[in-house]
Amino acid sequence: MRKQILFAVGAVVVVIGIFIGWYLLTQRHVGRLIAQGERSNIMLLGLDNVEGTSRSDTLMVLSVAEGSDVALLSLPRDLRVKFEDGKFHKLNAAYSIGKAELVCRTVSALLGIEVPFYITLDYAGFERLIDQFGGVTLTVEERMVYDDERADPPLHIDIQPGTQTLNGKTALDYIRYRGDNGDIGRIARQQKLIQAILEKGFQHQDLGTIRDLVKTVHPYLRTDLSLIDLYDLAKLLQGLEANQLKMATVPGIPVVIDEISYLEPQVVEMERLVARMIKGIDLLTPDEISVAVFNGNGVRLMASNTADYLRKRSFQIAGIANAESFDYEKTFIVVLTEEAKAWILFAALPSDATIVFPSEFEPHYAVLEPLVPEGTDLLLIAGAGFEVGDG
Repeated sequence: MRKQILFAVGAVVVVIGIFIGWYLLTQRHVGRLIAQGERSNIMLLGLDNVEGTSRSDTLMVLSVAEGSDVALLSLPRDLRVKFEDGKFHKLNAAYSIGKAELVCRTVSALLGIEVPFYITLDYAGFERLIDQFGGVTLTVEERMVYDDERADPPLHIDIQPGTQTLNGKTALDYIRYRGDNGDIGRIARQQKLIQAILEKGFQHQDLGTIRDLVKTVHPYLRTDLSLIDLYDLAKLLQGLEANQLKMATVPGIPVVIDEISYLEPQVVEMERLVARMIKGIDLLTPDEISVAVFNGNGVRLMASNTADYLRKRSFQIAGIANAESFDYEKTFIVVLTEEAKAWILFAALPSDATIVFPSEFEPHYAVLEPLVPEGTDLLLIAGAGFEVGDG
C-alpha cells in the first residue's frame, strides 16, 4: 500500500511538473517580451454599463518596451471600422459583440500592429485605483455639469473649476463627462488624468506600494496577463520619466452614413502616428521628395501638367523638361536617392509606372543626367498612356 501511495504521489508531481513546464514555455507574457527587448502592445478598455449592456467606454493601446518611450494611443469610440464579418461598425461595438478578444483583433487590423494583450477595468476598479493613490491633483478648466439616467448607476456630474485633488468618484465623473466636444473632449481629459496619475501615483511610490496597488485593483480587472506580468508592467511605468510618455489620438473626420454618425479614420495620418509612436520610424512625406518631370510621350504640356498635379500633392518639383525622345512606351520613376521615396511617388500617380535605378536605365539616363538639377531625388518620365487629367 505504501508503495502505491508513493507511486501515486510521484505521478501527481510529474504531471504537475509537466504542466508547469508547458505553461512557462508557451505563455507569452509582457514581462518576458520586455526582457527580450521586444515592444508589447496592450489594449486598455474602460467599461461602462448602459441599460444592462457592457460597452468599451474608453479604448487605448499602451505600447511598452524596456528602456524606450511608452506610447499611449487613444481610439475614439465612434471610429468607423471594418469588423471580421466584413461589415462596418463603430469601434465600441466590438466589445459587446466579442468582448476584449474581438477588440484586440479589430484594432490590430485597423492599426497594422499586433495587439495580443488586453486589460479591462470597470468603474468600481477605477475608483479604487484613484483612492489607493490618495486622489489625483489636476486643474479643471470650467464647471462640468452632466446627467445621464440611462447609465448604471445613473450619472449625475457637477465638478467645480479650479486646481483640486479628485477622489475616485470625482475622477471617474471627470473622465465620463460628455458636455464638451463629445468623445474627443473626453479623450483629452482621459489623457490628462493618466499623465497626472503617472506623475503622482507611480513616480513617487516605492515598489512595495506599487505591488500593493496592483493587488488591490487586480480583482476588478479582466486580462490575459498574469499577476507577475502586471507587476512587471507597473514597475516599468514606475520608472518612467514624464517626457518618455507619448500620447496621441487616432484622427477621424465626422461622417453620417445611413443616418448614423461616425468618425472616419484618416488613414494616412493614422499610419504615420503608428509608425512614429509604436514602430519607431518616421514616414517620409511628399514635401520631402524632389522630382524632376520629363515628357516622354509627346503629349502637349505633359510635363507641366504632371508637375502641377504633383505640386497639389505637396511634392517638390526640381525641374520640367522634354525627354530625349517621345517614344517611351512606359512611364518610369528613376531613383537617385532613396527607393522609399519612389514608392511614395508611385502611390500618388494616377497611372502605372516602373521603378528603376540609373544603372538599369541606360542609355536614357546618360542623356537626361545633364538636365537634372542638383538635389533631385527622383526622375519621372511620362510615357505612353500616362495622363493626369485635371489633377
